[in-house]
Amino acid sequence: MNIVLRILVILTLVLNGVALWFAMALYGQRNLLIDRNVKFRDFTIQVAKTFEAEEPVVENTAANHTARDISPVTLANADITPDRSDYWESYKEGYEKIDNKSYQIANPDDLNEVYILNAEGKPEKDFQGNPVTDGAPMDVTLKEVLKKAMDQRARMNNIRAQLTNIREEYEDTVVELNDVKKQGRESLKTIAAKEEQISTLEGEKAQLEGQVTELKGQVQTLEDDKVAMQGDLDKLAEELETVKAERDTYKQTLDKIAQQGTHGMNSDAVVANLYAGVKGKVVRVDNNYNYCIVELDEASMAELIGEEGDKELPEIDYYVRHAGGAEDAVVGKIRLRTLTKDAGVVICDILVDWKQGEIKKGDEVFYLD
Repeated sequence: MNIVLRILVILTLVLNGVALWFAMALYGQRNLLIDRNVKFRDFTIQVAKTFEAEEPVVENTAANHTARDISPVTLANADITPDRSDYWESYKEGYEKIDNKSYQIANPDDLNEVYILNAEGKPEKDFQGNPVTDGAPMDVTLKEVLKKAMDQRARMNNIRAQLTNIREEYEDTVVELNDVKKQGRESLKTIAAKEEQISTLEGEKAQLEGQVTELKGQVQTLEDDKVAMQGDLDKLAEELETVKAERDTYKQTLDKIAQQGTHGMNSDAVVANLYAGVKGKVVRVDNNYNYCIVELDEASMAELIGEEGDKELPEIDYYVRHAGGAEDAVVGKIRLRTLTKDAGVVICDILVDWKQGEIKKGDEVFYLD
């Protein structure tokens, strides 16, 4: 009996040692499970906060954006309304918001409730005798977190798709912009050439305008000269009429003298003391009516009518030659008839019998002893 008791005592001690060993081993595993559950709970709460609580409100905001002009750049459609891209119709601007409310687990302690508990607070069993986890607070909470994660992933996929559309729109815009810039550079070259041409033409225009102004001034001067010459012409016409009248009178007088002979003529002829040389020049001539107007210098005028101009004009004949000609190059002979003191000229008859050529304006009048 003592042997049996002794064996039982030894066996009890052995079993107690084994139980102690299992207790120590299970204590470490129990602490590991506790720490793992705490980490799982805390990280699940933190991960849940990274999800958005609700789906962003996505509205059609196309009216808030300027649509891209997709019509070609041509002269034909320069004055018409261009076509516009409908890109902004499908753009979801709500995805740009970063201040959306984060999702939070309503009751973090639900993560500790792994099983469905009965009225006695004990886990309910399924038909196989296993504790029921489906529908437990932890299960419901984790499924809600999973749904938020799936929704977040769907939004990310939508954003990725939208980024693809943005990239394609950007690439199309870059290609179009590069073409437009290339055309713009060519246009700038053309514009620069045109501006240079315009500048040259403006310079030529300014030069021509200056010439026009100068010509207008010349035209005005010519108009003034024309008016002055017309006045002189009118005056000379009047003088011509006077000369013609005097010539007719002289002719009548000469005709009477020719008919009467020397009877009745003044025997006291007017004489003058003349010196040989050039006396003046012809300022007007009429070879059809055979008369001319001679402008005499002061010395020659004094020889004819005296220093005081109180003598009568003598009946003197002068010779005429072209300006610069020799003394023997006589083209005609003239006879003094009427003196116009105010004008300083003498009206003379051209002696037809002496004409060797046409007497011209500017011819020299000279006297020979």
